[in-house]
Amino acid sequence: MVDRPVSAVRTTRARVTIGLAALGVVGAFAWWRLGPSRDAVEAGQVRWLKGQTHAHSNRSGDSDTPPEDVARWYAAHGFDFLIFTDHDTVTSLGRVGPLLTIAGAELTQNLERCRPAEPAAPHCPLHVNALFVDRPASASVPQDGNLERLDRYTAALQKTAALGGLAQINHPNFHYGAANATLLAELSRRGARFVELANEAWDSNNQGDATHPSTEQLWDDALGLGARLFAIASDDAHHYDDAERVRSRGEDVFPGDLGFIVVRARNDPASIRASMEHGDFYASTGVWLETLDRAASTLTLEVRGEARFELIGRGGKVLEQQHGQRAVFALGTIDGYVRVRVTDANGRRAWTQPIWPS
Repeated sequence: MVDRPVSAVRTTRARVTIGLAALGVVGAFAWWRLGPSRDAVEAGQVRWLKGQTHAHSNRSGDSDTPPEDVARWYAAHGFDFLIFTDHDTVTSLGRVGPLLTIAGAELTQNLERCRPAEPAAPHCPLHVNALFVDRPASASVPQDGNLERLDRYTAALQKTAALGGLAQINHPNFHYGAANATLLAELSRRGARFVELANEAWDSNNQGDATHPSTEQLWDDALGLGARLFAIASDDAHHYDDAERVRSRGEDVFPGDLGFIVVRARNDPASIRASMEHGDFYASTGVWLETLDRAASTLTLEVRGEARFELIGRGGKVLEQQHGQRAVFALGTIDGYVRVRVTDANGRRAWTQPIWPS
């Protein structure tokens, strides 16, 4: 996929001037059961919630849609919660109709250069989402002239902590800002909680290229180095009801409802945050799991229709495949971690979070 020129970065990913404009490490993966009891659902205690962790409004400067209209759009598309991530701006509206909105911001560092340089990307955009922001403060990352890539990401992690949020490393293959497993593993040790495995914006380069791994392989490589990062699928949307109008003008469109997460939680910010911190969710580009159940030694998944279920281990190796509507994997002794990828007949996918040895 051809990289967008840096001028386009300013006008779509972030309309900011290019230039120099902690959280604790996640512990061992909990024994979880995704799929609450019927009684819990009926009591309004815990249910599966469709959520978005990367979306922009006109407060970003590169979208024309007001936050209230963004929220209404996501509500109309079946979302239960939305975390606003406007560029360097904290946005939250509380509840808009049935939709819960949660405060967040995209900490947007668009550098002319950084070290180490990436030959395939002459500029260095480094973007981190601060999710669940709970403190009023400036959402821009302080600049000090330091061009070291790791240090600039670390500054964003520190800013996220100062805002009371959780850090999500965004689109690692976008201009290859974080397309390095060693870097991701170190960012995990420094407090990053999530990584965008499937940022569904057209220029995120999720598939990689001849010299860069896919974001999924990058995630596996980082997990193999000890990272404790949970995977996110997201929209990075900028266009909503205006998407077709923008497309008709021949402009690039960044639409919504392409990537999302499904979280087992009550429909309130504290519960959603706690579930995400512990990995009680899955990422999806359109596959819905009817069942996701971990017992003492098995993992059971079920979908509507039919799908391919792949149990994946260290290094991205496929350990076992099953086909159909339901799959039951015997976990046995876990070497490093295991996770499951589900692919339906239309090529849409869902990813469970890693399971580490207890």
